[in-house]
Amino acid sequence: MNIAFSWDRASGCDRNNWNSCSCIAYEFERLGHTFDYYPFDPDNTNFDELINNAYKYDFLYIGVAGPHSSFDNELQRLRRETSTKVIMEFGDDIPTSNFFVFRKILTDHIITPDLRCCKKYLNEGLSAHWHPNFCDPNIYYKINQDRKNICVTTCGHNRPLLKEFSEMFGEKFIAKHVSPQDSANFYNSGTFTYQYARWNELTRRIFEAGGCGNAVITNRLSEDSGIYDLFPEDECLVYFSTPQEAYEKMIKLYEDDDYRNYLANNLYKTITEKHLVQHRVQKILEAHNEKLHNPTDI
Repeated sequence: MNIAFSWDRASGCDRNNWNSCSCIAYEFERLGHTFDYYPFDPDNTNFDELINNAYKYDFLYIGVAGPHSSFDNELQRLRRETSTKVIMEFGDDIPTSNFFVFRKILTDHIITPDLRCCKKYLNEGLSAHWHPNFCDPNIYYKINQDRKNICVTTCGHNRPLLKEFSEMFGEKFIAKHVSPQDSANFYNSGTFTYQYARWNELTRRIFEAGGCGNAVITNRLSEDSGIYDLFPEDECLVYFSTPQEAYEKMIKLYEDDDYRNYLANNLYKTITEKHLVQHRVQKILEAHNEKLHNPTDI
């Protein structure tokens, strides 16, 4: 197949500058498909080139999030002037947001990382499927090396408990920003990872750290997020609800090697069997070919 990919030009599509959209495109290429990239400025969108060339493609894959009236105007023109199928990645914004009320009727199929959003779209009779975050094994992978028994995290410094854990555990708790290209080495330098989801969302770090062979501890989310079906408690992930519970479970992860290794191995197995970029691309292909039997299954 020949596919057109289009998303914010700020992210780009460069093998040497990883982002979650470009790795989807390059996975299609690995499978033998061809693609072209059409960048746009969401606040000053011009789809002239994409409209002129849309007839060449089996489908158009467009990624956008947030309110952008310029993008919406051009999307409307794209659909009016072309007939090529459009698959759009919506992100996890609320489906009732004004811009999504408009966009959802202008796409042939919706991809969303949020199960709650997916179910809302399906209940409205729209074509959609759940597309949770994933691990790209070209960037995030396990290295056969000795590890220090430390917690490593790339959480931003404004996340809850980072300051407290840094003070409690000192050099055994490392929080820092690293580039995607440096992430495998960073995650593989420790044995487990602390993560905190600020918006009750299923975060990318779970997949990335787990794909590097780390155990992961994260705050509890609501049941309807789908996280407990993907990653059962004390089998794949460690969950906490309060600072005290987080502290107690951190101690257990530091001190109980069998418990920590059990979690890390289960999480790694689950991610490598179900949550790599190739698994998400397979679902996109099923959606395009109208062979998607259960859009909320992973």
